[in-house]
Amino acid sequence: MTKGTRNVIAISLAFLLFLALGGYYLGNIFGRAYTPPDINVSLNEISSSGGFMDPITIEKLKVDSIGKEQRPVKYVIEYVATCTINQKQGEPPVALNQVKFNEAGRYSWSEEKVDISIFHSDGFTNRIGSPQRAISSGDNQKYPICPLKFEKGNWYFINFHDPVFIGVYVFIDNAGLFKRVDTYSGESLYNKTVDK
Repeated sequence: MTKGTRNVIAISLAFLLFLALGGYYLGNIFGRAYTPPDINVSLNEISSSGGFMDPITIEKLKVDSIGKEQRPVKYVIEYVATCTINQKQGEPPVALNQVKFNEAGRYSWSEEKVDISIFHSDGFTNRIGSPQRAISSGDNQKYPICPLKFEKGNWYFINFHDPVFIGVYVFIDNAGLFKRVDTYSGESLYNKTVDK
């Protein structure tokens, strides 16, 4: 094998290695942009690997029926608590990785009693008798901590207003354990039971 042939082979291998590593790197960067964040929910806080910039809405549900994915499919939203992430005027928004329910932070809360009927069928959500698409509280009073207190035996929906990872249905059983059903923009679902 001549020296020129070895150089061509070495350059070709280096170029292929560069393409493979570059493709892997770009795939990781762009792939993360389209995957849902890792969101953890407990009785005390919500945290996200991607951070929160949009409001977070917690809806207390009166459930009529549960579907095959073990999540509510027909229910009435009775109460809404909305967490608004505070941003500095004139500066780019900064994501917040954690919201604590019982501690003040760079966010404020509002609440409202509502009566909005919901029915899920074939992957579509129908708001019965309500034209609202996104639900958030309309109360002008702001609270430093979450006014909602999770109660045993109730279902809640935590809406992250994210185009991919829409939200989490949470049921708190009599032992205080969460049953969690994640909802994505296509269909659900991921069931998870976690401790308090």
